Amino acid sequence: MNKRIASIDALRGFDMLLLCGGAAVLRLWLEYSAGDAAPEWLMQQFTHAEWGGEFTCWDLVMPLFIFITGASMPFAFAKYREKGGAWWRLGTAWRVLRRVALLFVLGMLVQGNLACARVEHMSLFCNTLQAIAEGYLIAALVLMFCGLRGQIVAVAVCLVTYWALLRFVPYNGQPAGLFLPDNNVAIYIDHLLEGEWQDGTPYSWILTALSFGALTLMGCICGALIAARRGGRTAGVLLLAGLCCLAAACLLEYDTPLIKHIYTTTAVLWSGGWCMVLMALFHGVFDCCGTFAAKAAFPLQVIGCNALLAYLLTEIHGPHGHSLWWGVTHPLIYGVSARAEEAAALVHASLSLLLLWLFLWFLYRHKAYLRV
Repeated sequence: MNKRIASIDALRGFDMLLLCGGAAVLRLWLEYSAGDAAPEWLMQQFTHAEWGGEFTCWDLVMPLFIFITGASMPFAFAKYREKGGAWWRLGTAWRVLRRVALLFVLGMLVQGNLACARVEHMSLFCNTLQAIAEGYLIAALVLMFCGLRGQIVAVAVCLVTYWALLRFVPYNGQPAGLFLPDNNVAIYIDHLLEGEWQDGTPYSWILTALSFGALTLMGCICGALIAARRGGRTAGVLLLAGLCCLAAACLLEYDTPLIKHIYTTTAVLWSGGWCMVLMALFHGVFDCCGTFAAKAAFPLQVIGCNALLAYLLTEIHGPHGHSLWWGVTHPLIYGVSARAEEAAALVHASLSLLLLWLFLWFLYRHKAYLRV
């Protein structure tokens, strides 16, 4: 159980590769090579969907990050259980609370203006790391007291509860079942409890913790299945479960719209279904196809094993709007990329991503990982 699973690290690395520059490189390459001839539907996959719009590939990056957090939890919790003895839950609870607190603070540092030290400019809930913290807390409580069946029940409870709250609970003189950007029960709860600390976007966080918990638990269930029995059969089960979630989302959309901003139950089933399909694919290739396939996962594992560090380096921005990593790499590669003229942006992004991978490879080689 303590051995790292190639598919989980590789899928985490794939997600971070997209987020930390891979998607930007691909988009810039399409713009440079095809220009205006690039299909509009393809270019839209590199941007977030508008409210109620079609779910894009870029919209999957955040839920996949949450899902993969859950997929690794059964392995970590098995280690806690083995080493913790009769009081393992007490030690685990401390680890969970510490991790939740650190993720919450890091989330404020990335997008909540914590570093500016001006309370009036800070946002309380505003970042993927805080969504992970919420989902991780819910999933951890379930894992400490429930087996696989209990986890499946917990997913259903989270999804049904959130669906019922959005569909049937009136609020502040408004009727139930509104799904407008500035008028729905989830965003109302955020405004009510956060006040001036709400980030001013249509994204919801507090009530939506139920959705984040469901996504994390979906990952936990997949991780538990992989831990119990690796092989083509498990990959098939994951694929079937993912397809069932996608079908359920299509059916539920007749009742509840797929809105990523507030992670409606439809959005959770849709994004969770795709996460399971990807998990099945990565497990089938990297865990089940022999030593060569496992070694092929190495470039993604390098990123996946230090995903949090990669995220912080590329997502924490300075006063001029550039990331920390941009500040490190720009002086080194500006001269080279400028010589590329029309392809300057593409060359700059590609070299920056390459340097990030080399830096993470150096840390990987020396087994230096950023943990919370």
